[in-house]
Amino acid sequence: MNRSIVSRFVPVLLPVGLVVGYIGVMGGTRSCPMCTGIVDSTLKIAHIKTVSDTAVSGAGSTAGAEPGHAGKQPTGAKPGKTLADGADAGGFKLQRRPGSVDLKKEYDLSNPQIPIDEIHTLLPRDAIPALVNPKLESAEAADWLGDDARVIVVEAGGEAVAVPLVILNWHEVANLTVGGEPVAATYCPLCDSATVFSRRLKKKDGKTETLEFGVSGALYNSNVLMYDRTDKGLWSQVLMKAVTGPNAGRSLEMNPIRVVSFGSFKSSHPDGRVVSRDTGYARDYDPKHQPYAWYFKTDKTLVDVRGVGGAMAKKTLGVGIEADGKAWFVPQSRLEAGPVTVKTPLGDVVVSWTDAGVSVDKAPEGVHTAQSFYFDWSAFYPHTEILSDG
Repeated sequence: MNRSIVSRFVPVLLPVGLVVGYIGVMGGTRSCPMCTGIVDSTLKIAHIKTVSDTAVSGAGSTAGAEPGHAGKQPTGAKPGKTLADGADAGGFKLQRRPGSVDLKKEYDLSNPQIPIDEIHTLLPRDAIPALVNPKLESAEAADWLGDDARVIVVEAGGEAVAVPLVILNWHEVANLTVGGEPVAATYCPLCDSATVFSRRLKKKDGKTETLEFGVSGALYNSNVLMYDRTDKGLWSQVLMKAVTGPNAGRSLEMNPIRVVSFGSFKSSHPDGRVVSRDTGYARDYDPKHQPYAWYFKTDKTLVDVRGVGGAMAKKTLGVGIEADGKAWFVPQSRLEAGPVTVKTPLGDVVVSWTDAGVSVDKAPEGVHTAQSFYFDWSAFYPHTEILSDG
């Protein structure tokens, strides 16, 4: 497990609203998972210090909040010319923070499936450390985690593991083995997006390889870009496939996404296990300390995103479905009214709302599903069909 220490202190002049570190230090918590910042009263100057893995970023005491619901948003500009730092004619501004990952040096950028010049670079590689085979504990032993805490349910080989979002806030990727199956549970706080997928990749020669994923330090459409440590190719969480490198365009087998409360998980899986807060990293996993609480209370994004749809508020939460090149988005309000059946070319998908997030109750093989905010899903899938109230 990579536990590199970053100790540089970088003073940066920032305009109002610019991201400070991985997330802006502009809300009630005044904190971010990998950076500590001091913002002056006019929010114009920020001093950024990336902390080491042995230090704890100060998380505020504001409890978590549900995403805000703002008015309709205008459709974003279409992809166009090559960008440099600064806004283009469409208002898009690329963020390249000093000291952040050098994409060309760190990763295999061959066969790109997304515009490389629209990738924001904000942190060094592995500054957000992915978990690899983290310790697990019984649900009964996890008394530090409140019953209302949100968890991703990972089921494989007859076993069930809960991955708390209060842990993934700080790590974003958990490389797990559940029921003998190598899987990954991923979460991007900036999009409230969650996915689960197999880490087994069938190669062209017929052999199977197990991949391990890390956090790249870069964002596309405000969504985390992961990388595989074998080929150093980039993978998009919400696009749910490799976007550069030798596997570009290929997807892994997706597990139906389920986000539930920890109380519900314990009731349905009394023998289930939970990712322990004993991760080997000094982080504040206290459920009462939610570093992104302020972000969920605003309709703003922290980096520019092209092509955002205008059908609903940007941070409307829901489930995204992709099958055979077609896409659907079902918002929370529709799911709360009862289960929804989505007819796809690969078969019916049944989705519902839990006490903490989305649940894909049925999905044929080959269907990809993710919990997500509307803004990033619409940017990745501009021709998505929205199944709203009605």
